[in-house]
Amino acid sequence: MFDYKTNYRDFLEGDNNAFERIVLEYKDNLIYFISRYTGGDIATAEDIAQDVFAHLYVYKEQYNFNYSLKTFIFTLGKNKAIDHMRKQSRITFNSFDSQIEASSDEKSLEDIIIKNQQNRELIRSFKSLKPEYQRALYLYVFEELSYNEIGRVMGKTLPQIKVLIFRARKALKSNFGEEDWEDEK
Repeated sequence: MFDYKTNYRDFLEGDNNAFERIVLEYKDNLIYFISRYTGGDIATAEDIAQDVFAHLYVYKEQYNFNYSLKTFIFTLGKNKAIDHMRKQSRITFNSFDSQIEASSDEKSLEDIIIKNQQNRELIRSFKSLKPEYQRALYLYVFEELSYNEIGRVMGKTLPQIKVLIFRARKALKSNFGEEDWEDEK
């Protein structure tokens, strides 16, 4: 398991390999998270993520261990993405663009086709959610952040995040369809 505190302390003491381990641990998920703010533009998301890590490297004393390093990095990423989009004069919060592949040698072709259709429907339903719901669910489900950490990243209180995720799940369930939702459990 990745121990961010030990790695960060080593980095503060001058170990550049520790910083490299931090970057490798968080960069892919950070780029994907930032891409949600850049309308799916991965190149821009990569540039912003690079800015986040440059900021972390230059201002390494800013992180104070009160929150997880992941929360700190994602908050920096969100803020830098919003700043970038403001500078571009066009803030777009596009939705989740990913392909889910079903690959199993034991599944029949029919099972794979059905699973792919369900995945497409789930992605369609996810895309139809409000951008704020998409971001909250992404942080909760894929990044496995706690409600408190999501609140810090999104600049909301714990009760607001609880309500936001509850409503997002309810909307996703409604969009995906009751019968399909029950099959997924």
